[in-house]
Amino acid sequence: MDRIYSSREDNPALDTIVVWLYILLVLIGLISIYSSTSEVNQTFQFSLSSLAGRQLIWIGGAVFIILTIAFANVAIIDYFAYGFYGFAILLNIAVLFWGKEVAGAKSWFGIGGFGIQPCEFAKVATALAIAKYLGTYGIRFKGTRNVLITLSLFLFPMLLILAQNDTGSALVFLSFFLVLYREGLPGWILLSALWLMIIAIARIVMEATGISHIWTMSSLLSLTALIIYFGRRNKQLIFATLFIAALSALFSIVVGFAYTKILKGYQRDRIELVLGLKQDTRNMGYNLEQSRIAIGAGQLLGRGFLKGTQTKMGFVPAQHTDFIFCNICEEWGFIGVLVFFGLYFGLIFRLINLAERQYTAFGRVLGYGVVCILLFHITINIGMTIGIVPVIGIPLPFISFGGSSLWAFTLLLFLFLKVDEKRR
Repeated sequence: MDRIYSSREDNPALDTIVVWLYILLVLIGLISIYSSTSEVNQTFQFSLSSLAGRQLIWIGGAVFIILTIAFANVAIIDYFAYGFYGFAILLNIAVLFWGKEVAGAKSWFGIGGFGIQPCEFAKVATALAIAKYLGTYGIRFKGTRNVLITLSLFLFPMLLILAQNDTGSALVFLSFFLVLYREGLPGWILLSALWLMIIAIARIVMEATGISHIWTMSSLLSLTALIIYFGRRNKQLIFATLFIAALSALFSIVVGFAYTKILKGYQRDRIELVLGLKQDTRNMGYNLEQSRIAIGAGQLLGRGFLKGTQTKMGFVPAQHTDFIFCNICEEWGFIGVLVFFGLYFGLIFRLINLAERQYTAFGRVLGYGVVCILLFHITINIGMTIGIVPVIGIPLPFISFGGSSLWAFTLLLFLFLKVDEKRR
C-alpha cells in the first residue's frame, strides 16, 4: 500500500478521478438545464438571466468553494466541524421564523432574486459532526451513551427539517444509518427499522382503505401472547416481546396521526398511488405519467439535443429540478442513460475505495457519509421519476437546477477529497 501511493504522497493532490467525474456531471447538469428550459429545435441562445445562466453563476460559486478547500489547511475541517454543525442548526431554526414558503415548505431564505435552502448544508454539517465525534480519540460506536449521542447528531436536524414541512430533505438523514452500520451498528437496529417501515405501510393501508384498527390490535396482541406462551420460561424474551409490542403500537398511532392530520391531501394521494391503493381518477399522477412517457420516448438512442418534445412543451413539471432525469432519458435514450449511470456508479465506487483507504475514523466516516447521501439522493430522485417511490422532491446530485444543492454537494465532496489528500 505504501508503494502504491508513495508518489502521490510526495506530491499530494485531490483525487483526479473524482474531480473529473464531478466536472462531467456538473456539465451534464448545465446542458440538461439549458435543454429542458428551451423550446424545441431552438438555436443556441444563452443569457445569464435564464435558468441555465443562473446555474452557471452557481457553478462559478462552486468553483470558488473548490479552490478555497484546495488551498485550505486540512486541520480546519476537523477543528470547525462542530462549529459548522451548530451554525447549520441555528440556520434551520431561524428559517422556521424568517424563511419564505416555497412549494409548501418553509425552508428557504430569500436573498434578492435567489434563494438559499439551509437544510442542504445541514447534511454536510451533520456528516462532519458525526465524523468528528466518532473520530475522537477513545470514542467508538459502542455503548448506550455513544450510540445515543451519534443518533441525536442526525435525528435532531432531521426533526427540524420535518418541522419545515420538507419531508424529502428530512428523509435523506436516514442514510446515516448506513454509515453507522459500517461503523458497527448492530444488525437488529436495521431489522427494527425494517419492522417499523412495515408497520407504517400497514397503518397507511388501513387509513386509506378504512380497515378497522381492531383487527390490527387483535393480531398484534395474539402474536404477542403466542410468543410469551412459548417463551414463558425466558423472562428476557417476555420483556423484549412486550417492549416491541408496546413500541409498535405507539409507532402505529403516531403514523396514523401524522398521515391523517399532518400530511396534506395531495401528499396522501401520491403515497396511495404508489402503493396501488387509489386509481388516478383525478389526474393526481399527472407528473408521474408524463415522466414515464418522456423516459420511454427516448427509446434506444434518444431524440437528440433540444429535440425532446415531452420536456420542451411543458408536459413534465419541474423538468429542470426534480424531474430533470426525464430530459436526459428523452434526449439521450437508453444508451446515453447507461453512460450517465456509469458516471454515477464510477463516482460512488471510487468514493467507497477512498473511504476504505483512510487511516482515521474521521476520514472513513466522512467518506461513507458522502457516499450514502449521494446514493440516497440518486436512488430516490430516479425512483420517483419512474414511479417506484412517492414524489417527495429531492434534487439529482450535480444535475438538478439550484445553487443550494450544488454548493452543498460540492462542499461535501471536496471536503472529503481534502481529507483524503492529507490522509496520512
